Amino acid sequence: MIAEEDFDVVAEVSPEMAFVRLEHKFRAAYERNIEGPNSPEAFNHYRVEYMNHTVEAAQALGLDFLNDFEVPGEYEDSAVVSVYKDLRQYVDAFIVRTRIRHVRSGSGISVALDSSEKKHVRAYAGKIKDIIDKSSLLPAKKERLFDKINAFIAELDKDRTGLQKFTDVVLSLARTVGEATKELEPAWKWAHLIAEILGVRQETEQTKLPAPPKKLEPPRRRLPPPPQKASHSEMNDEVPF
Repeated sequence: MIAEEDFDVVAEVSPEMAFVRLEHKFRAAYERNIEGPNSPEAFNHYRVEYMNHTVEAAQALGLDFLNDFEVPGEYEDSAVVSVYKDLRQYVDAFIVRTRIRHVRSGSGISVALDSSEKKHVRAYAGKIKDIIDKSSLLPAKKERLFDKINAFIAELDKDRTGLQKFTDVVLSLARTVGEATKELEPAWKWAHLIAEILGVRQETEQTKLPAPPKKLEPPRRRLPPPPQKASHSEMNDEVPF
């Protein structure tokens, strides 16, 4: 179950990022629940629970991209598995797009990854390439996707990894996935993991930014001192009589 304090992650972020963070909690709970031996009925129960939480979270946050999903009952075996797969595909694509927009809305368009992060990102990018290579896409379309991925991987050799190259990968994958939806569906899992690493790194860098300098106030304009009143003696001196 999701604890009440887990919902604190939705505070002070956009509805899209609030959904991304909540879904991460729901998915982690689901994966914990299915660990170990379970009956088919138990698996369906946990799938339905995850789907209910995810769909309701989207609706509560005013996001309509899951409105067409109708969560089946947990005893509808084939329907549960089919709807679960379709929903996860929609959710993964939404998460990747949201993390990219979130990262790019920051002060910079690059991040400094450490060696461990780069190692994981390279491995995830390699998984995407393997999935594409084994798909039924035409060779020319595979090559175009490989070019985008290789350009992104080349960014990892730099001190700061440019984010635009990863955006290019996701957009190219999204344009192509319709032609081999089932075959390329697993690629979104690895794209999601890459986006998560980039997003966490961007958030970390932003929290370490120095506070903006205090705005200096312009010097206050001072009125000239009022003229001094002349004394009676001085006035008498000036009067010509």
